[in-house]
Amino acid sequence: MTLAFLIYKVFPYGGLQRDFLQVLTELCQRGHTCRVYCVSWQSDWPKNVDVVLAPSVKGTRVRRNEHFSAWVHAELRKEPVSGVIGFNKMPGLDVYFAGDTCFLAEVEENRTALYRLGSRFRHFAAWESTVFARGSSTEVLL
Repeated sequence: MTLAFLIYKVFPYGGLQRDFLQVLTELCQRGHTCRVYCVSWQSDWPKNVDVVLAPSVKGTRVRRNEHFSAWVHAELRKEPVSGVIGFNKMPGLDVYFAGDTCFLAEVEENRTALYRLGSRFRHFAAWESTVFARGSSTEVLL
C-alpha cells in the first residue's frame, strides 16, 4: 500500500515529529511505500521514504497552510495513494494523528472574543472542523 504523510515541519526534538517518525518507520517496516509531503525538513532523511518539499510561499501561516494543502492535493491527483495520514489538522485526510491540542479549546481559554473575528481564527477553526466535525470521514488516532 502506498501512503502519503502530511506534516508542515520536521525538525529534531519535536514531540509531534518524534511520533510522526515512529509511525512512518513502523509502516515502512511493515512493507508499505511511504511518501512524505512537508513544508520544511530539518532532520536526517529516512531511508526508503520519498520526501517531497512543498514550494516555498511567503506570507502568513494561514497563506502557507492553504498553499500547502492545495499543492499537496494537486500532487496526490497526479500520483494517487492508498491513504493520506496527516499530522496537522487540514482538509482531505483519511487519518489524523492527534498530537496537537484542540484549537477551539485553546482559543476559549486563552484568547479574547476579538480574536475570533480574525482570519487566522476562521482558518484554524474551519480546518479543525474538517477533521472532527460530525460526518467527517477522517479517522482520528489519539
